[in-house]
Amino acid sequence: MTHAIPRTFDLPRPHDIETEQQLLGELLLNNAAAERLIGLLDAHHFAEPLHQRIFDAIVRAVKAGGAATPFTLRAQFEADEAMRGAGGTEYLAALAAMSAGCINVEHWARALKNLAFRRTMIAMGRELQDLAAHAGIEAEPAQLAERAEDLLTAATAGSAESSAERFRPVGDLAADVLAQLSATGTAPTLKFNLAALDDITGGLRAKELVIVGARPGMGKTAFAGHLALAAAAQGRAVAFFSMEMAASAIVLRLIAAHVFAHENRSIAYDDARRAALREADAQAFVQAEAALRALPLFIHEGRQLTPSGLLLAAKRAQKKLAATHTPLGLVIVDHLQKIRPERDCRGNKVAEMTEISDALQKMAGTLDVPVVALSQLNRQSEAREGRRPELSDLRESGAIEQDADLVLLLYREAYYVQKREPHRAAPDWPDWYAEMARCKTVLDIHVAKQRNGREGHARAHFDAPSSGLK
Repeated sequence: MTHAIPRTFDLPRPHDIETEQQLLGELLLNNAAAERLIGLLDAHHFAEPLHQRIFDAIVRAVKAGGAATPFTLRAQFEADEAMRGAGGTEYLAALAAMSAGCINVEHWARALKNLAFRRTMIAMGRELQDLAAHAGIEAEPAQLAERAEDLLTAATAGSAESSAERFRPVGDLAADVLAQLSATGTAPTLKFNLAALDDITGGLRAKELVIVGARPGMGKTAFAGHLALAAAAQGRAVAFFSMEMAASAIVLRLIAAHVFAHENRSIAYDDARRAALREADAQAFVQAEAALRALPLFIHEGRQLTPSGLLLAAKRAQKKLAATHTPLGLVIVDHLQKIRPERDCRGNKVAEMTEISDALQKMAGTLDVPVVALSQLNRQSEAREGRRPELSDLRESGAIEQDADLVLLLYREAYYVQKREPHRAAPDWPDWYAEMARCKTVLDIHVAKQRNGREGHARAHFDAPSSGLK
Protein backbone atom coordinates (compact mmCIF):
# COMPACT_ATOMS: atom_id res chain seq x y z
CA MET A 1 0.00 0.00 0.00
CA THR A 2 1.34 3.40 -0.97
CA HIS A 3 2.30 5.58 2.01
CA ALA A 4 0.24 8.78 1.85
CA ILE A 5 2.08 12.05 1.29
CA PRO A 6 -0.23 15.06 1.74
CA ARG A 7 0.28 17.71 -0.94
CA THR A 8 -1.51 20.86 -1.95
CA PHE A 9 -1.39 20.13 -5.68
CA ASP A 10 -1.28 17.11 -7.97
CA LEU A 11 2.10 15.87 -9.08
CA PRO A 12 2.84 16.14 -12.80
CA ARG A 13 1.92 13.05 -14.74
CA PRO A 14 2.98 10.46 -15.66
CA HIS A 15 4.50 9.32 -12.36
CA ASP A 16 4.66 6.25 -10.12
CA ILE A 17 4.99 7.09 -6.44
CA GLU A 18 5.11 3.46 -5.35
CA THR A 19 8.09 2.73 -7.61
CA GLU A 20 9.84 5.79 -6.21
CA GLN A 21 9.21 4.59 -2.66
CA GLN A 22 10.38 1.05 -3.34
CA LEU A 23 13.57 2.23 -5.02
CA LEU A 24 14.41 4.67 -2.22
CA GLY A 25 13.74 1.93 0.33
CA GLU A 26 16.20 -0.38 -1.41
CA LEU A 27 18.85 2.36 -1.57
CA LEU A 28 18.47 3.05 2.15
CA LEU A 29 19.14 -0.62 2.90
CA ASN A 30 21.72 -1.20 0.19
CA ASN A 31 24.07 1.77 -0.28
CA ALA A 32 26.14 -0.20 -2.79
CA ALA A 33 23.12 -0.06 -5.11
CA ALA A 34 23.08 3.72 -4.71
CA GLU A 35 26.70 3.85 -5.92
CA ARG A 36 25.70 1.99 -9.07
CA LEU A 37 23.03 4.59 -9.84
CA ILE A 38 25.36 7.60 -9.69
CA GLY A 39 25.46 8.99 -13.23
CA LEU A 40 22.37 7.00 -14.23
CA LEU A 41 19.72 8.61 -12.03
CA ASP A 42 19.38 12.18 -10.73
CA ALA A 43 17.16 13.66 -8.04
CA HIS A 44 14.96 15.48 -10.58
CA HIS A 45 13.90 12.13 -12.06
CA PHE A 46 11.65 11.68 -9.01
CA ALA A 47 8.22 13.30 -9.31
CA GLU A 48 7.74 13.81 -5.56
CA PRO A 49 9.92 16.71 -4.26
CA LEU A 50 10.40 14.96 -0.91
CA HIS A 51 11.73 11.91 -2.71
CA GLN A 52 14.11 14.17 -4.66
CA ARG A 53 15.57 15.46 -1.41
CA ILE A 54 15.85 11.97 0.08
CA PHE A 55 17.63 10.63 -3.01
CA ASP A 56 19.97 13.62 -3.03
CA ALA A 57 20.79 13.03 0.66
CA ILE A 58 21.52 9.34 -0.03
CA VAL A 59 23.84 10.14 -2.94
CA ARG A 60 25.70 12.85 -1.01
CA ALA A 61 26.27 10.48 1.92
CA VAL A 62 27.49 7.69 -0.35
CA LYS A 63 29.84 10.01 -2.28
CA ALA A 64 31.29 11.18 1.03
CA GLY A 65 31.97 7.58 2.04
CA GLY A 66 29.34 7.58 4.78
CA ALA A 67 26.25 5.49 5.41
CA ALA A 68 22.78 6.49 4.23
CA THR A 69 20.19 4.81 6.44
CA PRO A 70 16.88 5.86 8.00
CA PHE A 71 18.85 6.52 11.20
CA THR A 72 21.74 8.54 9.70
CA LEU A 73 19.43 10.70 7.58
CA ARG A 74 16.91 11.37 10.33
CA ALA A 75 18.52 14.62 11.53
CA GLN A 76 18.53 16.13 8.02
CA PHE A 77 14.76 15.77 7.66
CA GLU A 78 13.43 16.56 11.14
CA ALA A 79 12.54 20.12 10.07
CA ASP A 80 11.36 19.15 6.59
CA GLU A 81 7.75 20.30 6.16
CA ALA A 82 6.85 17.59 3.64
CA MET A 83 8.45 14.92 5.82
CA ARG A 84 6.28 16.04 8.71
CA GLY A 85 3.25 15.79 6.46
CA ALA A 86 4.23 12.22 5.60
CA GLY A 87 4.29 11.26 9.29
CA GLY A 88 7.70 12.48 10.36
CA THR A 89 11.09 10.85 9.97
CA GLU A 90 9.45 7.46 10.54
CA TYR A 91 8.65 7.76 6.83
CA LEU A 92 12.30 6.85 6.13
CA ALA A 93 11.82 3.56 7.97
CA ALA A 94 8.53 3.03 6.11
CA LEU A 95 10.42 3.42 2.82
CA ALA A 96 12.99 0.84 3.90
CA ALA A 97 10.16 -1.57 4.68
CA MET A 98 8.93 -1.24 1.09
CA SER A 99 12.28 -2.24 -0.43
CA ALA A 100 11.19 -5.82 -1.07
CA GLY A 101 9.17 -4.58 -4.04
CA CYS A 102 12.31 -3.35 -5.83
CA ILE A 103 13.69 -6.40 -7.59
CA ASN A 104 16.23 -4.62 -9.84
CA VAL A 105 17.42 -1.11 -8.95
CA GLU A 106 18.76 -0.37 -12.46
CA HIS A 107 15.42 -1.38 -13.98
CA TRP A 108 13.47 0.73 -11.47
CA ALA A 109 15.84 3.68 -12.06
CA ARG A 110 15.37 3.52 -15.83
CA ALA A 111 11.60 3.37 -15.37
CA LEU A 112 11.65 6.56 -13.26
CA LYS A 113 14.01 8.24 -15.72
CA ASN A 114 11.67 7.39 -18.59
CA LEU A 115 8.69 8.82 -16.72
CA ALA A 116 10.67 11.99 -15.95
CA PHE A 117 11.55 12.36 -19.64
CA ARG A 118 7.89 12.05 -20.59
CA ARG A 119 6.93 14.66 -18.00
CA THR A 120 9.58 16.99 -19.42
CA MET A 121 8.26 16.50 -22.94
CA ILE A 122 4.71 17.24 -21.78
CA ALA A 123 5.86 20.39 -19.97
CA MET A 124 7.83 21.48 -23.03
CA GLY A 125 4.78 20.96 -25.24
CA ARG A 126 2.64 23.06 -22.93
CA GLU A 127 5.24 25.82 -22.81
CA LEU A 128 5.52 25.79 -26.60
CA GLN A 129 1.75 26.03 -26.83
CA ASP A 130 1.69 28.96 -24.39
CA LEU A 131 4.56 30.61 -26.25
CA ALA A 132 2.71 30.43 -29.55
CA ALA A 133 -0.63 31.43 -28.05
CA HIS A 134 0.45 34.37 -25.93
CA ALA A 135 3.40 35.91 -27.79
CA GLY A 136 2.79 39.52 -28.71
CA ILE A 137 1.94 40.49 -32.25
CA GLU A 138 5.40 42.06 -32.60
CA ALA A 139 7.17 38.79 -31.70
CA GLU A 140 9.66 37.77 -34.37
CA PRO A 141 9.47 34.18 -35.67
CA ALA A 142 13.24 33.86 -35.26
CA GLN A 143 12.95 34.65 -31.55
CA LEU A 144 10.13 32.15 -31.09
CA ALA A 145 12.06 29.51 -33.01
CA GLU A 146 15.17 30.06 -30.90
CA ARG A 147 13.15 29.70 -27.71
CA ALA A 148 11.52 26.54 -29.08
CA GLU A 149 14.95 25.08 -29.87
CA ASP A 150 16.17 25.94 -26.37
CA LEU A 151 13.17 24.14 -24.89
CA LEU A 152 13.68 21.12 -27.12
CA THR A 153 17.39 20.91 -26.29
CA ALA A 154 16.68 21.11 -22.56
CA ALA A 155 13.93 18.50 -22.85
CA THR A 156 15.97 15.99 -24.84
CA ALA A 157 19.26 16.49 -23.00
CA GLY A 158 18.63 13.47 -20.79
CA SER A 159 17.26 11.16 -23.47
CA ALA A 160 20.61 9.68 -24.47
CA GLU A 161 22.04 6.73 -22.63
CA SER A 162 24.21 7.66 -19.67
CA SER A 163 27.92 7.77 -20.33
CA ALA A 164 28.28 5.49 -17.32
CA GLU A 165 26.82 2.70 -19.47
CA ARG A 166 28.99 3.25 -22.53
CA PHE A 167 31.86 0.95 -21.59
CA ARG A 168 34.74 0.38 -24.01
CA PRO A 169 37.45 -2.28 -23.68
CA VAL A 170 40.70 -0.86 -22.34
CA GLY A 171 42.56 -2.42 -25.28
CA ASP A 172 40.52 -0.38 -27.77
CA LEU A 173 41.09 2.80 -25.79
CA ALA A 174 44.83 2.08 -25.53
CA ALA A 175 45.02 1.58 -29.29
CA ASP A 176 43.32 4.94 -29.87
CA VAL A 177 45.72 6.71 -27.52
CA LEU A 178 48.81 5.15 -29.11
CA ALA A 179 47.52 5.94 -32.60
CA GLN A 180 47.20 9.60 -31.62
CA LEU A 181 50.69 9.59 -30.11
CA SER A 182 52.27 8.03 -33.17
CA ALA A 183 50.42 10.41 -35.48
CA THR A 184 51.29 13.63 -33.65
CA GLY A 185 54.28 12.71 -31.50
CA THR A 186 52.40 13.85 -28.42
CA ALA A 187 48.93 13.99 -26.94
CA PRO A 188 46.75 16.30 -29.09
CA THR A 189 46.60 19.68 -27.41
CA LEU A 190 45.82 23.30 -28.06
CA LYS A 191 48.61 25.60 -26.89
CA PHE A 192 48.02 28.67 -24.70
CA ASN A 193 50.84 30.36 -26.63
CA LEU A 194 52.32 31.41 -23.28
CA ALA A 195 55.57 29.48 -22.87
CA ALA A 196 55.64 29.18 -19.08
CA LEU A 197 51.99 28.11 -18.88
CA ASP A 198 52.35 25.62 -21.73
CA ASP A 199 55.38 24.16 -19.96
CA ILE A 200 53.31 23.40 -16.84
CA THR A 201 50.07 22.27 -18.48
CA GLY A 202 51.09 21.04 -21.90
CA GLY A 203 48.15 23.03 -23.27
CA LEU A 204 44.41 22.44 -23.53
CA ARG A 205 42.91 19.02 -24.24
CA ALA A 206 39.61 17.94 -25.72
CA LYS A 207 36.76 17.13 -23.30
CA GLU A 208 38.35 19.18 -20.50
CA LEU A 209 36.68 21.98 -18.54
CA VAL A 210 39.07 24.84 -17.75
CA ILE A 211 38.13 27.50 -15.21
CA VAL A 212 39.93 30.85 -15.29
CA GLY A 213 39.21 32.71 -12.06
CA ALA A 214 40.12 36.25 -11.01
CA ARG A 215 38.88 39.35 -9.29
CA PRO A 216 37.70 42.27 -11.49
CA GLY A 217 40.52 44.09 -13.23
CA MET A 218 42.92 41.13 -13.27
CA GLY A 219 42.63 40.46 -17.01
CA LYS A 220 40.19 37.55 -17.39
CA THR A 221 38.67 38.81 -20.63
CA ALA A 222 42.11 39.74 -21.97
CA PHE A 223 43.31 36.21 -21.20
CA ALA A 224 40.26 34.75 -22.95
CA GLY A 225 40.87 37.00 -25.97
CA HIS A 226 44.51 35.94 -26.16
CA LEU A 227 43.50 32.28 -25.99
CA ALA A 228 40.86 32.75 -28.70
CA LEU A 229 43.38 34.39 -31.04
CA ALA A 230 46.01 31.75 -30.26
CA ALA A 231 43.61 28.88 -30.92
CA ALA A 232 42.35 30.40 -34.16
CA ALA A 233 45.94 30.94 -35.32
CA GLN A 234 46.57 27.23 -34.67
CA GLY A 235 43.80 26.37 -37.10
CA ARG A 236 41.08 25.62 -34.53
CA ALA A 237 37.71 27.31 -34.85
CA VAL A 238 36.69 29.13 -31.67
CA ALA A 239 33.17 29.79 -30.33
CA PHE A 240 33.39 32.75 -27.93
CA PHE A 241 30.29 33.38 -25.81
CA SER A 242 30.30 36.91 -24.40
CA MET A 243 27.73 36.78 -21.60
CA GLU A 244 28.42 40.30 -20.31
CA MET A 245 30.17 42.51 -22.87
CA ALA A 246 28.87 43.48 -26.29
CA ALA A 247 30.47 41.68 -29.22
CA SER A 248 31.78 45.00 -30.54
CA ALA A 249 33.64 45.64 -27.26
CA ILE A 250 35.22 42.18 -27.40
CA VAL A 251 36.29 42.70 -31.00
CA LEU A 252 37.88 46.06 -30.21
CA ARG A 253 40.01 44.38 -27.56
CA LEU A 254 40.93 41.58 -29.96
CA ILE A 255 42.10 44.08 -32.58
CA ALA A 256 44.26 45.95 -30.06
CA ALA A 257 45.64 42.67 -28.68
CA HIS A 258 46.46 41.47 -32.20
CA VAL A 259 48.39 44.65 -32.93
CA PHE A 260 50.32 44.25 -29.68
CA ALA A 261 51.14 40.59 -30.34
CA HIS A 262 52.21 40.99 -33.97
CA GLU A 263 53.65 44.51 -34.10
CA ASN A 264 54.70 44.90 -30.46
CA ARG A 265 52.76 48.18 -30.34
CA SER A 266 50.65 49.14 -27.36
CA ILE A 267 47.56 50.92 -28.65
CA ALA A 268 44.83 51.52 -26.10
CA TYR A 269 41.53 50.01 -27.18
CA ASP A 270 39.87 52.73 -25.09
CA ASP A 271 41.35 55.35 -27.43
CA ALA A 272 39.73 53.55 -30.34
CA ARG A 273 36.43 53.42 -28.47
CA ARG A 274 36.60 57.20 -28.00
CA ALA A 275 37.68 57.75 -31.63
CA ALA A 276 40.97 59.23 -30.38
CA LEU A 277 43.42 57.12 -32.39
CA ARG A 278 46.36 58.73 -34.17
CA GLU A 279 46.51 58.14 -37.91
CA ALA A 280 49.28 55.52 -37.67
CA ASP A 281 47.41 53.65 -34.94
CA ALA A 282 44.20 53.73 -36.94
CA GLN A 283 46.06 52.22 -39.90
CA ALA A 284 47.42 49.46 -37.65
CA PHE A 285 43.86 48.70 -36.55
CA VAL A 286 42.73 48.47 -40.19
CA GLN A 287 45.49 45.97 -40.93
CA ALA A 288 44.63 43.97 -37.83
CA GLU A 289 40.99 43.88 -38.91
CA ALA A 290 42.03 42.29 -42.20
CA ALA A 291 44.07 39.68 -40.33
CA LEU A 292 41.21 38.87 -37.94
CA ARG A 293 38.83 38.45 -40.87
CA ALA A 294 40.83 35.39 -41.94
CA LEU A 295 40.63 33.72 -38.51
CA PRO A 296 37.98 31.07 -37.66
CA LEU A 297 36.82 32.98 -34.59
CA PHE A 298 33.11 33.46 -33.90
CA ILE A 299 31.56 35.63 -31.19
CA HIS A 300 28.09 35.18 -29.72
CA GLU A 301 26.42 37.70 -27.42
CA GLY A 302 25.10 35.00 -25.11
CA ARG A 303 23.33 37.17 -22.56
CA GLN A 304 20.61 35.31 -20.64
CA LEU A 305 21.56 31.97 -22.20
CA THR A 306 21.00 28.79 -20.19
CA PRO A 307 23.41 25.83 -20.30
CA SER A 308 21.17 24.11 -22.86
CA GLY A 309 21.10 27.31 -24.92
CA LEU A 310 24.91 27.43 -24.88
CA LEU A 311 25.11 23.81 -25.95
CA LEU A 312 22.58 24.31 -28.73
CA ALA A 313 24.44 27.34 -30.14
CA ALA A 314 27.79 25.53 -29.91
CA LYS A 315 26.32 22.45 -31.63
CA ARG A 316 25.04 24.65 -34.45
CA ALA A 317 28.49 26.14 -34.90
CA GLN A 318 30.10 22.70 -34.76
CA LYS A 319 27.72 21.37 -37.40
CA LYS A 320 28.38 24.31 -39.74
CA LEU A 321 32.13 24.01 -39.28
CA ALA A 322 32.26 20.22 -39.67
CA ALA A 323 32.50 20.49 -43.46
CA THR A 324 35.29 23.09 -43.37
CA HIS A 325 39.02 22.75 -42.87
CA THR A 326 38.73 24.26 -39.37
CA PRO A 327 36.31 22.25 -37.23
CA LEU A 328 35.31 23.59 -33.83
CA GLY A 329 38.28 23.30 -31.49
CA LEU A 330 37.50 25.52 -28.50
CA VAL A 331 34.56 27.03 -26.62
CA ILE A 332 35.07 30.07 -24.36
CA VAL A 333 32.40 31.38 -21.97
CA ASP A 334 32.79 34.85 -20.44
CA HIS A 335 31.67 34.44 -17.77
CA LEU A 336 30.26 31.55 -15.76
CA GLN A 337 28.21 33.56 -13.26
CA LYS A 338 26.24 35.18 -16.11
CA ILE A 339 24.78 31.87 -17.31
CA ARG A 340 21.10 31.58 -16.41
CA PRO A 341 20.25 28.26 -14.68
CA GLU A 342 17.65 25.98 -16.26
CA ARG A 343 15.70 25.51 -13.05
CA ASP A 344 14.48 27.95 -10.43
CA CYS A 345 16.90 27.35 -7.56
CA ARG A 346 15.09 29.94 -5.41
CA GLY A 347 18.18 32.07 -4.95
CA ASN A 348 20.41 29.16 -3.94
CA LYS A 349 23.65 30.19 -5.65
CA VAL A 350 25.44 26.98 -4.72
CA ALA A 351 22.71 24.92 -6.42
CA GLU A 352 22.84 27.20 -9.48
CA MET A 353 26.62 26.86 -9.83
CA THR A 354 26.42 23.11 -9.30
CA GLU A 355 23.97 22.83 -12.20
CA ILE A 356 25.94 25.18 -14.45
CA SER A 357 29.43 23.76 -13.85
CA ASP A 358 28.12 20.22 -14.32
CA ALA A 359 26.50 21.28 -17.61
CA LEU A 360 29.74 22.88 -18.86
CA GLN A 361 31.70 19.75 -18.01
CA LYS A 362 29.20 17.66 -19.97
CA MET A 363 29.35 20.17 -22.84
CA ALA A 364 33.11 19.62 -23.15
CA GLY A 365 32.52 15.89 -23.41
CA THR A 366 29.61 16.18 -25.84
CA LEU A 367 31.43 18.55 -28.20
CA ASP A 368 34.79 16.78 -27.74
CA VAL A 369 36.59 20.12 -27.34
CA PRO A 370 38.05 22.01 -24.39
CA VAL A 371 35.62 24.43 -22.75
CA VAL A 372 37.14 27.47 -21.01
CA ALA A 373 34.85 29.31 -18.60
CA LEU A 374 35.82 32.54 -16.86
CA SER A 375 34.71 32.88 -13.25
CA GLN A 376 34.51 35.70 -10.76
CA LEU A 377 36.20 35.24 -7.38
CA ASN A 378 34.64 36.25 -4.09
CA ARG A 379 36.04 39.03 -1.91
CA GLN A 380 38.03 36.82 0.47
CA SER A 381 41.28 37.45 -1.36
CA GLU A 382 40.88 41.22 -0.84
CA ALA A 383 41.28 40.74 2.92
CA ARG A 384 44.23 38.34 2.57
CA GLU A 385 47.81 39.56 2.85
CA GLY A 386 49.18 39.88 -0.66
CA ARG A 387 45.64 39.49 -2.07
CA ARG A 388 46.67 36.48 -4.12
CA PRO A 389 43.70 34.26 -5.02
CA GLU A 390 43.20 30.68 -3.89
CA LEU A 391 40.89 27.87 -5.00
CA SER A 392 38.52 28.60 -2.13
CA ASP A 393 37.96 32.10 -3.56
CA LEU A 394 35.91 30.73 -6.45
CA ARG A 395 32.32 31.81 -5.92
CA GLU A 396 30.27 28.81 -4.77
CA SER A 397 33.56 26.99 -5.32
CA GLY A 398 32.70 23.41 -4.35
CA ALA A 399 31.06 22.25 -7.56
CA ILE A 400 33.24 24.40 -9.83
CA GLU A 401 36.45 23.11 -8.28
CA GLN A 402 35.22 19.53 -8.44
CA ASP A 403 34.08 19.64 -12.08
CA ALA A 404 37.08 21.53 -13.49
CA ASP A 405 39.98 19.61 -15.00
CA LEU A 406 42.19 22.70 -14.89
CA VAL A 407 41.85 25.83 -12.73
CA LEU A 408 43.91 28.94 -13.50
CA LEU A 409 43.86 31.90 -11.10
CA LEU A 410 45.01 35.28 -12.42
CA TYR A 411 46.62 38.03 -10.36
CA ARG A 412 48.08 41.45 -11.22
CA GLU A 413 49.92 43.23 -8.44
CA ALA A 414 49.96 46.39 -10.58
CA TYR A 415 46.17 46.70 -10.28
CA TYR A 416 46.46 47.29 -6.53
CA VAL A 417 49.68 49.34 -6.72
CA GLN A 418 47.99 51.69 -9.21
CA LYS A 419 45.17 52.35 -6.74
CA ARG A 420 47.52 53.76 -4.12
CA GLU A 421 49.41 56.17 -6.37
CA PRO A 422 50.43 59.22 -4.31
CA HIS A 423 50.43 62.77 -5.58
CA ARG A 424 53.41 63.42 -7.88
CA ALA A 425 54.65 66.07 -5.45
CA ALA A 426 54.60 63.61 -2.53
CA PRO A 427 58.01 62.46 -1.26
CA ASP A 428 57.12 58.78 -1.65
CA TRP A 429 56.07 59.12 -5.32
CA PRO A 430 59.50 58.02 -6.71
CA ASP A 431 59.34 54.83 -4.60
CA TRP A 432 55.80 54.17 -5.84
CA TYR A 433 56.88 54.76 -9.44
CA ALA A 434 59.73 52.27 -9.10
CA GLU A 435 57.37 49.70 -7.61
CA MET A 436 54.87 50.27 -10.40
CA ALA A 437 57.57 49.93 -13.06
CA ARG A 438 58.59 46.59 -11.55
CA CYS A 439 55.14 44.98 -11.73
CA LYS A 440 53.31 47.00 -14.39
CA THR A 441 53.37 44.34 -17.11
CA VAL A 442 53.36 41.20 -14.95
CA LEU A 443 50.43 38.77 -15.02
CA ASP A 444 50.79 35.93 -12.51
CA ILE A 445 48.99 32.71 -13.46
CA HIS A 446 48.56 30.15 -10.70
CA VAL A 447 47.81 26.64 -11.93
CA ALA A 448 45.77 25.88 -8.81
CA LYS A 449 44.40 22.55 -10.01
CA GLN A 450 45.41 20.21 -12.80
CA ARG A 451 43.61 16.87 -12.67
CA ASN A 452 46.27 15.08 -14.67
CA GLY A 453 49.35 17.14 -13.93
CA ARG A 454 51.22 19.31 -11.49
CA GLU A 455 50.31 22.64 -9.99
CA GLY A 456 52.57 25.61 -10.44
CA HIS A 457 53.03 29.29 -11.23
CA ALA A 458 53.63 30.98 -14.57
CA ARG A 459 54.13 34.58 -15.60
CA ALA A 460 53.10 36.38 -18.76
CA HIS A 461 53.72 39.87 -20.13
CA PHE A 462 50.46 41.81 -19.92
CA ASP A 463 49.86 45.12 -21.66
CA ALA A 464 46.81 46.64 -19.98
CA PRO A 465 46.04 49.40 -22.53
CA SER A 466 45.80 46.99 -25.46
CA SER A 467 44.63 43.96 -23.44
CA GLY A 468 47.49 42.03 -25.06
CA LEU A 469 49.52 39.12 -23.65
CA LYS A 470 52.85 37.53 -24.53
